[in-house]
Amino acid sequence: MSPNRISQGDDGQWYFKVRGNQSMGPYPSHQDAAHALNVYVSACQERVEGRIRWPRFLHPLRLRRHA
Repeated sequence: MSPNRISQGDDGQWYFKVRGNQSMGPYPSHQDAAHALNVYVSACQERVEGRIRWPRFLHPLRLRRHA
């Protein structure tokens, strides 16, 4: 990941950039912005990889056992 994705704005708040040069934020600290960026990237990876977080009662393996 590019180290220049996180930057401080003119207002003193912290932002991170995503695809399309869109800014996300503001965050009160660089650490908060870095954490939010990691959460954002993880969520995007899950969508791309097709991971589905099933509620426990709807999990496909659980439904198959009872059928």
